[in-house]
Amino acid sequence: MKDIEEKQELPSWHRKSQKAYRINRVIIILQMVAAFVLAGVIWFGVDKVIGH
Repeated sequence: MKDIEEKQELPSWHRKSQKAYRINRVIIILQMVAAFVLAGVIWFGVDKVIGH
């Protein structure tokens, strides 16, 4: 009986963990985009220094 009661309580915290997972995934994607943007800025900065 305890197993059945625990399974019924699972969705209440599971939803929160899913929401946190989505938020973390969005943050990771934003960090990846920011990393590519900064890599581009560094690339062009080095290109200017070496070019001149």
